[in-house]
Amino acid sequence: MLSKGALEPLLREYQTSFNGLTNEEASARLLTVGPNEIKPQKRASYLQQFLDEFKDLMVIILIVATILALLAGEITDALIIFLIVIVNAAIGFAQKFKAGKAIEALKKLLRPETKVLRAGQLKKIPIEEIVPGDVLILEEGDHIAADAILFEANELQAQEAILTGESLPVEKSIENPVFMGTSVTHGTGRAIVIKTGLETEMGRIAKLTAETKKDKSPLQKELFELGALIGKLTFVIALFLFLYGIFIQKRALIDTLLFATSIAVAAVPEGLPATITIALAVGVQRMAKEKAIIKQLAAVETLGAVTVICTDKTGTLTKNEMTVKECYFDRYHTTVYGIGYNPDGRIEIKQSGQLPIAIGQKNEITKLNPHLYQTLELFLITAGLCNNSTIIRDQNDWKVIGDPTEGALITLVKKSGLDFETVKDDYEKLHEFAFDSSRKCMSVLYRQKSNGRIFVFAKGAPGQILQICNHVMMNHHAILMDQRTKQDILHKNGEMAENALRVLGFAWRELSPHEQKMWEKYHASQHAGAQTGAQQENHGQHFPFTKEDIEKNLVFLGLAGMIDPARSEVKEAIETAKKAGIKIYMVTGDHGLTAKAIGQQIGLIENPKPLTLTGEQLNEMGDKELKNLLASKKLEIIFARVSPEHKLRLVSLLKEIGEIVAVTGDGVNDAPALKRADIGIAMGSGTDVSKEASNMVLADDSFSTIVKAVREGRTIYDNLKKFVFYIFSSNIGELLLIFAAIIFNMPVPLTAILILCINLFTDVLPALALGVETGEEGNMSKKPRRKEQKMLNRYFLGRIFYVGFFVGGLALAAFFFELRRRGWEFGQTLDSSSPIYMRAVTVAFTVMVMIQMANALNAKSETASIFKRGFLKNKLLLGAISVSVLITIAIVEVPLLQKYLHTTLLSVQEWILIVGGSLLIIAVEESRKWAMRKFYSRP
Repeated sequence: MLSKGALEPLLREYQTSFNGLTNEEASARLLTVGPNEIKPQKRASYLQQFLDEFKDLMVIILIVATILALLAGEITDALIIFLIVIVNAAIGFAQKFKAGKAIEALKKLLRPETKVLRAGQLKKIPIEEIVPGDVLILEEGDHIAADAILFEANELQAQEAILTGESLPVEKSIENPVFMGTSVTHGTGRAIVIKTGLETEMGRIAKLTAETKKDKSPLQKELFELGALIGKLTFVIALFLFLYGIFIQKRALIDTLLFATSIAVAAVPEGLPATITIALAVGVQRMAKEKAIIKQLAAVETLGAVTVICTDKTGTLTKNEMTVKECYFDRYHTTVYGIGYNPDGRIEIKQSGQLPIAIGQKNEITKLNPHLYQTLELFLITAGLCNNSTIIRDQNDWKVIGDPTEGALITLVKKSGLDFETVKDDYEKLHEFAFDSSRKCMSVLYRQKSNGRIFVFAKGAPGQILQICNHVMMNHHAILMDQRTKQDILHKNGEMAENALRVLGFAWRELSPHEQKMWEKYHASQHAGAQTGAQQENHGQHFPFTKEDIEKNLVFLGLAGMIDPARSEVKEAIETAKKAGIKIYMVTGDHGLTAKAIGQQIGLIENPKPLTLTGEQLNEMGDKELKNLLASKKLEIIFARVSPEHKLRLVSLLKEIGEIVAVTGDGVNDAPALKRADIGIAMGSGTDVSKEASNMVLADDSFSTIVKAVREGRTIYDNLKKFVFYIFSSNIGELLLIFAAIIFNMPVPLTAILILCINLFTDVLPALALGVETGEEGNMSKKPRRKEQKMLNRYFLGRIFYVGFFVGGLALAAFFFELRRRGWEFGQTLDSSSPIYMRAVTVAFTVMVMIQMANALNAKSETASIFKRGFLKNKLLLGAISVSVLITIAIVEVPLLQKYLHTTLLSVQEWILIVGGSLLIIAVEESRKWAMRKFYSRP
């Protein structure tokens, strides 16, 4: 770290202070320099987006035919069809606009934040509020929010591949620049912001983008491919109808072109992509209300098919509200009272046969043992200094900024009554060796200002800390640690772990005289360089000590056991997940006994003796053996003391045996596992790197939110099936109606105008409404969807075609019945203005609309009766059906519309027959559903 003297020129240059800007200064600069953001690429105007709706080939042909009709004198029909095309384009534009807005709203939910010093206070603020002069606090996993100059760097490495293309992290030292859009892969540091927004290196090359990834899921690809196939088939059908009309039926060119094109427009589901996007986006917004933020719409389909969840313990199954409950030092056991991060608790030392003594009673402690308080004080100072977090009071609540574990240790220090702020002022931080998952500890180097002595303070997993200690503090004397003492400490660690406590060990030592001289020589050279302004290449990187130099020959101080209580809602969520056929593995870095205790509390572990596999055991186990264990559905396994590398291996092997895997993570090293998993789930409190690698972010970090997201994922997938079934069965019904009439040498049953009206008023609105259906009862009682299972399987396609044939057949029967009733004979031609033809067409049109409305109700569930699902649960669907029915009534009954749309009035009796006949589709589907429920359980 630069000394304050050496730092002064930097502070003056960027008009800031060691403690950062004040809130007033930051606000003023924000007004001057603007938000810290890269401007997104300019999007097409709304007019351009609306005009894009007319680029479809079928629509272009329809417009050309309309113009030709206009030139040929068919003014009324041409204008009506053109108006329908405009309205259809407006609906398509509205669909895409709504989908775009939904996606933008989802992006705002992932608004990133960064840590800064403002007037000496550590704060989290949105990155767009960063201004030049701000002091960034950088930790492993953070995305760097702006271009900045480091004035403190503790083993700091940055991943700059986005700028340089180099995959390896770059080591950074003081006075090195760090850049916006890169990320900290290791270490900690502080930096002064020098450039923001477009002035940054990232802004200059304009490569940073906040766009949501637009990957298509397998389902979307499947549906789009089907839509394209239907489009090609429909084009062939339209061409056939055109040629048939011209050469066989001898119809007029314009009329035939309009009719054939109208069939094509009606049959091709142009709105399907936008409808899918809206359904996904609305479902994702619904997930966001439940604190599950989906980054990619394509991930929704996979969510509903998850078969295995590999979950962390801390913060996911537990509250991540650490509270130190017990301490052990100098052979004394202490109990810590208080809740959360509120420092208004107390600590009591327990001694056999005597009353406990509160820590605040310093005199009493001294009477008990003159060195006890000194030992305790050193233990507390180590917990406070080997720490990068702080606790603050937010209105009536206390919260931690930084790591919750470190926040609990700061709270412990404050509960003791130790004047830690005064103590801290006497120590100058020289260097930090950051925590990493391989060595499972953290150490810091401090110089005591009052006497110039330099100390090492360390904390970490008790077993790891003991490995680097050769002494133990007893009666405030460092004595050589023997094997029995080490076993006593490990036994105490085990007792705490069995009580579901997460345990940390603490150690300390003073640098030797030789090490002290090495530091002084290094410091003198650094100070001389700063005074003379010498420019040294790689300035500050030649730190005289390595981790191995510092983390050895330490004095063991004691243990702190902290409780991270299980979340109250997790037990029910685990039960739900198990019923849904989802296997859950706890994968944690904590002690196996702690993991087991929590697992049994929340119902994850039912076996009193589950299989606990540690990272060391996994290293000795081959892939084949581990696969066999993972393939066992009944075996309960806890993975404890594992590293992110082990997590990645577990995810990979689970995928190899055919599982669809969701995995949670919050650290930098979790990123590979998050990317490898089918669904990577980052914690909202986790690192920026883990969030970047994930498909989903848990705003509340809770496991129960994962289960809610799976439930919603299954619901969304079911809803996609519902409106796909509705759209395609309706389109097949329309095509069948037209083709069957041609095959039986009947008049065309629908005019071009009425075909377009059906497409406009019956396809779009109910389909959208089906896309937002609430989840069906029991959707979490089914096994997950098989990985290889496609939506458009033989069963689903069979249902689409059989319903489509029924829809088209019923409309054809009504059309034929009306023609025969009015005296028509086979082979007889009818003019479009013929009363017989107009009445038969009106009946066919009305039946087609009404049966599609009834079919929309059928689509509410694939197997459940609509009477069980209820008519009133989806008010949007009822509204869509009502609007479509009212428009249909207007087309048939309003004289002005009759005149221009070539329809005719129907009697009450005819309406009753039409509606009653249309309801037959409900009876048919209800019979099929009953048979499915009774005789056939489809996987």
